Amino acid sequence: MHVLMTAAGRRTEHWTELFAALCDRPEVTLTVLAADVSASTHRRLDRLARLRPNLRYHLVSHLLGEHRTGHLASGLFRPGTGRRLGGRHPDVVHVIGEATYLTSWQAIRMRQRHWPTAPLTLYAAQNVVTRFPVPFPRLERQAYDSIDHAFPITPAALGVLRARGYRGPATIVPLGVDTALFRPRPATRPQARRFTVGFVGRLEPYKGVHDLLRAVDLLDCDLLAVGGGSLYPEIERTAARRPGRISLAGWTDHADLPELLSRMDVLVLPSIEVIRRGPLRWTGVPQREQFGRVLLEAMACGVPVVGSEVGEIPYVIGPAGLTYPAGDVVALADRLAALRDHPDLARQLAGRGLRRATDEFSWAGTADGMYHVWQELTGAGRQLATARGPDRPTGP
Repeated sequence: MHVLMTAAGRRTEHWTELFAALCDRPEVTLTVLAADVSASTHRRLDRLARLRPNLRYHLVSHLLGEHRTGHLASGLFRPGTGRRLGGRHPDVVHVIGEATYLTSWQAIRMRQRHWPTAPLTLYAAQNVVTRFPVPFPRLERQAYDSIDHAFPITPAALGVLRARGYRGPATIVPLGVDTALFRPRPATRPQARRFTVGFVGRLEPYKGVHDLLRAVDLLDCDLLAVGGGSLYPEIERTAARRPGRISLAGWTDHADLPELLSRMDVLVLPSIEVIRRGPLRWTGVPQREQFGRVLLEAMACGVPVVGSEVGEIPYVIGPAGLTYPAGDVVALADRLAALRDHPDLARQLAGRGLRRATDEFSWAGTADGMYHVWQELTGAGRQLATARGPDRPTGP
């Protein structure tokens, strides 16, 4: 089965783990068409293509992009992108991008022009019903009319799809974790150590970093923060006022993250809901945590997790960790104190998290779910396509 995937945007690094899981199937040949990805994603794609002979990738030029407009929906592949694939006919086309994205619209048009009988599937992660200006609602309706199956990553994302008018079949396929890389390992710190709270991600206000700093100060515990962002200088100043108690690791290679997680007694994702605005007024939308993949990475390493009750954080944590009302610093401090003062509770939650990450959120399981749907579509999809004839392009 030859699968063509399209993706665009800087926040695509984790998809390389799905690509690897799919390429573990010898019956799958994967072609990735990507634009505007980070240098780290490019390195991972290059390394993966050398290791997996059944993977090919093409990095193509793009117009606009998130860095210019403030929203992923505005990205555009350069004209003629489809010709980069030559005469290779995919059995399935999968679009990593929301129905409102311009790159999704372009990928759908490519499929309609070049491979009209190939079933089309679409990723969906939006957990907020958002209004977009013209022409985006029209593009969204066209996408819903064109796709054969949707892959929302959470129940909330499925609910948004239905609320926005998608009536076709859908299967929830969550984001995953690389359980070969993220696994329990011996702690690298001495036994006589202070309780250490960990954070991994963007050091930005919407991640609840200020709440985390206040909670750590209330408990007088240590903090290990991994990542970067606009609040990095502020955390450096806070660290200077608490010598030896706050450590900043900066952005790190994905392969080095398990070792850093092993130095944490708990990982916290204290996100809050904010209205995010870009340079254009229409880009202002509610922003809630759409998944919280770092929670899975910590759970797979046997590290207990605490998260705010915003977005999809409670869904990801499930019964395997502790949650608290977003923005409630005292409640966050109470949850951390419970883990610090009750080692049995911490061990119990760590065990639950490990089982949940391994059994319910592995990339191999996600790849299995997608592959089984594609098998069904390539069997019945060809008969349907023959009956209805080639699709016509829906764009201008």
